[in-house]
Amino acid sequence: MSRAARNLNLFLITVLLFGVLSPAHAQTLTPIHIGVSTNSATWFPLYVAWKKGLFREQGLELLPVYMQARTSLAALASKQIGYITQTGSSLTAIARGLPARLVMVFTDKTHHVLVVKSDISSPAQLRGRVVAISQPGGTIHRELLMILDKFKIDPNEVKTASLGDARNSLTALKAGNVDAAMLMTPLELYLEKDGFRPLVYLKDILEFPLLGIIVNNDLLRDKPDQVKKVLTGALKGIAYTKTRREEVVPLLKDFIGLESLEMAQKAYDRLRDIWPDSGQPTERGLKNVASMAEVPAAVPMEKIVDWTLLKEASASLRAK
Repeated sequence: MSRAARNLNLFLITVLLFGVLSPAHAQTLTPIHIGVSTNSATWFPLYVAWKKGLFREQGLELLPVYMQARTSLAALASKQIGYITQTGSSLTAIARGLPARLVMVFTDKTHHVLVVKSDISSPAQLRGRVVAISQPGGTIHRELLMILDKFKIDPNEVKTASLGDARNSLTALKAGNVDAAMLMTPLELYLEKDGFRPLVYLKDILEFPLLGIIVNNDLLRDKPDQVKKVLTGALKGIAYTKTRREEVVPLLKDFIGLESLEMAQKAYDRLRDIWPDSGQPTERGLKNVASMAEVPAAVPMEKIVDWTLLKEASASLRAK
């Protein structure tokens, strides 16, 4: 497929998902295409910033485009899209030569949670049990191994079932086919009323920036003002999300498809502390994600991340 055809496909996907700019906006706002995965709570502050017009205040029209990780990396490399969000796969690709940098994170902790049957009350009782994961060696599996290591449980004492999508794991747990499942908030809320319990929230034991903003190096070099505006809008989105609970809870309900406002309120309260005010991970968190992304120790972090514009955007917001 030619580059022109691929660009047309990208545009059509965006139009189908989010519509086109009105003539007035097209004249005054710069369109910003950003590759995202499914509607995950991890990038909810970005959604809030988009819905509340915080990017338009910067002269930008945010246009999220749903893309799988592999597709988004290819689109970023070929400059069909300027921004993507999947942190782990991006760091792996950057270490292997992708000309890009991680310039901000939306989360400095993961929203994953280990949910268990009612007869399991401690991690030690996972021995001899079956835990549902997505796939062997994937992020979810590695997080489970971190839980087992944290509680000094030999991984050989715990069986795993690779079930792909998290909702398959949820279904298997409800059906009694597994004893526990690695899920993501807010899925545990659907299980609690049936007696299942969240045993370990990964955010309580692991710093891990799951999602962020990754920018092509050419865009970072040639249009730093645009990148800074994107980061400013995203930072304002985090602040808005964390300080206006009652206003954003209905947005969260719609964004991730929850059944009720009560459920959305519970989800918000469990998620609020995964979104960092500064948009920057801790050193430990960065090391964790680099390790999980199998970034070689010989690759210096300045080849992977660049917080320069983020710090400038943050300083500008503090000065106002």
